[in-house]
Amino acid sequence: MPSSESDRREKAPRPANGACILLYDGECGLCQRAVRWMVRHDPREHLLYAPQQQPLAAEIVARHSHDPHGTSSAVLVLNYNTPQEKLLLRSNAILGSFGVFGGRWAILAAVARLVPRAPRDIAYDWLARNRHRLFADGESCTLPTPAERARSLDI
Repeated sequence: MPSSESDRREKAPRPANGACILLYDGECGLCQRAVRWMVRHDPREHLLYAPQQQPLAAEIVARHSHDPHGTSSAVLVLNYNTPQEKLLLRSNAILGSFGVFGGRWAILAAVARLVPRAPRDIAYDWLARNRHRLFADGESCTLPTPAERARSLDI
């Protein structure tokens, strides 16, 4: 008997406790390209990725009393499924992702944090509002490489 889509989702692998996960808009061309770029620049695989349209993302966001369907921001989950689990949103999520990478990316994030959060989030919100117009997706999406699929929690 073939398994249904909900069965496949229930059997999807779960990230290890303490993992860092970037939740992104899986329907956004800019977000998908950004995740592909991040995968290439994180060879030590410090960060995992999951589209916000997946049940895992809704579960995490709801656990923090956010509307799972109203989150239009990138969300960085630090210390997944531990008592120290914490969410970073908007520009803090992006800079936090670079911090997770370590090395030069963490230094870049620290320098960018010198800009106060309010102006960073204004720029983030403008880009978020205009991303579909500025970065049209086209009719088809690029398939991820096997290495990228291994890092994604989108099963």
